[in-house]
Formats: sequence, structure tokens, C-alpha cells
Amino acid sequence: MGLEQIKVDVTSDQMQAYLQLQPPPEGTAWPTYEEVLAKLREEGVVFGLKEEVIRRLLEEKSSKLTLVAEGLYPINGEDASLKFFFETNRIRLLPKELENGRVDHRELSLVQNVQKGQALVEKKPATPGVAGKNVRGEEVKAVPGKDVNIILGKNVVWEKNQVIATCDGEPTKTGNKVSVQVVHEIRDNVGYRTGNIDFVGSVHIRGDVENGFTVKAGGDVVITGNVEGGIIEAEGNITINGGIIGQDKSKIKCNGDLYARYIDHAQVDVEGEIRVRDAIMHSVVNSGQKIILGTKKGMIMGGVVRAADLIDVQFLGSKMGTQTEVEVGINPGFRRELNEIEKRLPALEKELDMVEKALNILNRQEELSPKREEQKAKLIRTSFVLKAEKRKLETRRDEILTLINERQLERGCIKVRQTIYPGVRVIIGKAVRIFKDDFNFAMLTYNEGEISIQPYR
Repeated sequence: MGLEQIKVDVTSDQMQAYLQLQPPPEGTAWPTYEEVLAKLREEGVVFGLKEEVIRRLLEEKSSKLTLVAEGLYPINGEDASLKFFFETNRIRLLPKELENGRVDHRELSLVQNVQKGQALVEKKPATPGVAGKNVRGEEVKAVPGKDVNIILGKNVVWEKNQVIATCDGEPTKTGNKVSVQVVHEIRDNVGYRTGNIDFVGSVHIRGDVENGFTVKAGGDVVITGNVEGGIIEAEGNITINGGIIGQDKSKIKCNGDLYARYIDHAQVDVEGEIRVRDAIMHSVVNSGQKIILGTKKGMIMGGVVRAADLIDVQFLGSKMGTQTEVEVGINPGFRRELNEIEKRLPALEKELDMVEKALNILNRQEELSPKREEQKAKLIRTSFVLKAEKRKLETRRDEILTLINERQLERGCIKVRQTIYPGVRVIIGKAVRIFKDDFNFAMLTYNEGEISIQPYR
């Protein structure tokens, strides 16, 4: 039998080779095992040969297309993973309500403490994987696992593959940054007895924050009572076991997440997530991520509520037709920054114009007194500074507009687990919809310039 009657076919990924034997012309012999191997070698098939299969084909004189060689598939690497040894979800730390609806503050579990030298996070590194080999004997590279990033904040260090606390304090996670904050504890209300609080670490307040008082923290702020018209600012998270009673004076601002029982007549700006148990009422609330109202009451009524990605709520608006505006799809921080830039630019143009005019007058004069020379030099410096600021603002404005347009708003979603009432205005990106009737179990997303409504799932 000629070698042309031995057909070899290799798959496009070079990982499998198939053999088909054509019956020989009458009176001639079937090929030998050696001839088949020689043909496979000629076709470059040298690895992963199934010798038993080839021998059986020859014994059975089979013309079936059969797999006779298979490469060794690479084993892809495993992704890195992080194991946290402290509770990163504040919600789980909130005190449980007693049967009568009151909260037992003595069982306060909001505060976690760690000692110096304690492990906070353990990282299992990504693995590179194991390379394979195709039927031609060539190496097939494995896909290495993905790394996970963790940023070290204050009072923590890497030791081997663990993040370790370098002092006693409270562990905290803001985004993917882990820190240990030194804690300043106030066992009473923040009010006339304590004055305003401004602390580099975390602040724990066992009572309320009274009207007109300010709490600033370089770490987290934990309040077991209410905020009654105060100002709270934190670099980390803010956890309020009670509510934010705004009286239109409360301002809450943080770079991490916010947890509260309810928000009423307040201004809230949060970079991370906002989780509220019962209600957001008549407030201006902005989140750079999600706003979730977890319980069966969970409602947003009145005011303006904006989140970059998601608003998840039971009831939107109220039976009385309270005007309520909700918006998703754009990070509210971008919107605010854009408004500030749009306000500043015309004022800047005006200042520049005045400087340029004054310079023109001085430039027309042939000889200037030393005082005028000094004035001219000062104007040139001012012009230089103003032009630099203008360039910076214009660049940032274009960056924000690109970010807004690139995200194309399709990411934003509003989930209403019960009812949207009349009087609700929904904005997703550039699309606006005002509800005139009740709508139940709805999921609102952006679709080609319109707000599309699908059933909640």
C-alpha cells in the first residue's frame, strides 16, 4: 500500500491528529504499523500518539476517521484571592432590633478592634499555570491567573502574604484600601459639652450629633444615635445606627460607603455605596456607586437622588404625588465638578480679558516708570497663571464629557421592587421620563435615547 492511502488530518489548534486508512487496491497489503508512524512523523505528528488505537485500527482493517494523537492541554493559572479576617460589610455589624423595635445600644457590635501584629488580610497569589504541548511537540502556553490589588493605607504592612496591623485600632476597608485607624471615642453626644470634633483617625460617637456641630475624621465615623442637623465628613466610611434628621442643615460627605437607618431633609455626597434601611425623604443624595434601600419599607420620596450605577428601592415617590427625581448612569461627582468648571470658566475669561487690556495699555507706552514696570511684570505673571488654570479646566471638562459619553449611560439601572407613584421624574443619562400613573415591579434602563421599562426580576 502506498503512503498516500494513509490520510492524516491535524485540527487547527494543533492539539489533535486524526487518521484514516483507505482500503488498499485488491491484492495489496494493508500498511504496517511502522509505515503509519512514518507517515505521522512526515506530517509532523510526534507527540501524544495513541499507539494502541493505531494497532487496533490496523488489526481491524478499519477505514474509520479516528483520533490517534492528542496534545497535552495547558492548565491555566488560578486567580489571586483575598481572605479578610475582619468584617468588611458594616451592615452585618449593626445592632439587631429588639422585639419592640428598640435597639439595645449596650450590645453595640459596630466597633471592631485589632491588636498590633494581627493579620487583617491574607493573599493567595495568582499561579502561572502549567504549559501544555501540541501534537507537533511544540509548547502551548498557559494563561496565568489574574492578580488582585490591595492598597495599603495607614498602620498596615505586608509580611509575606499577609497584611498586618502595626498598631492597635480599628480595621477599615475603603474601596480596595485597607487601613487601621486609631480610634477617638466619645461616650456621649457631640454637642456643647464636646464641641466640634476633628480627628486624624476614626471617630466613634456613643450618642447623637446635635444640631450645628461638625465631626471630621481621617478614618471612619461610627455614630450609634442620630445626626440631628450636623455636618459629618470622613475619609473612610460613615455608619449611622440611627437616622440623619436633616432640618435642611445636615451635610454628610465621605470617600467610602454610608450606612444609615433613614435620611430626611439632608445633603449627602458619597463616593462609594449608600445603604439605607427605611427611607430617603426630601433630600439631595449622591452616590458614586449604588444606592440600596434594603427593607420592605425602603422608599425614596421627594428630593433628588442620584447614583452612578444603581438605585434599588421598594417604593419610588408617594401616593400624594410628591415630586421626586432619581437619576442613574453618570457619577454625580462628575456632574458636580462639571457644573463648577462651567461656573468658573466665564469668570476666568473675564479676569483674563481685564489683565490683557491692562497689558495692552502698558505696552503702548514707550517708557515706563519703575513702578509701572513692576505692575507690568505682575500682570504678565497673573496672565500666565490664569491661562494655565484655563487650560487645566478645559482639559478636565473634556475628560469628564468623554467619560460621560463613553460610559454611554447603558450601565445605569433603577430597580423598583414595588411601586413607582405619579410625580416621579427618572433620568438615565440623556433620557428623561415623568410618571403620570402607578407602575409596579419595574426595572428601568437606558435604551437608544429612551427609558425602557422591563418587569422587575
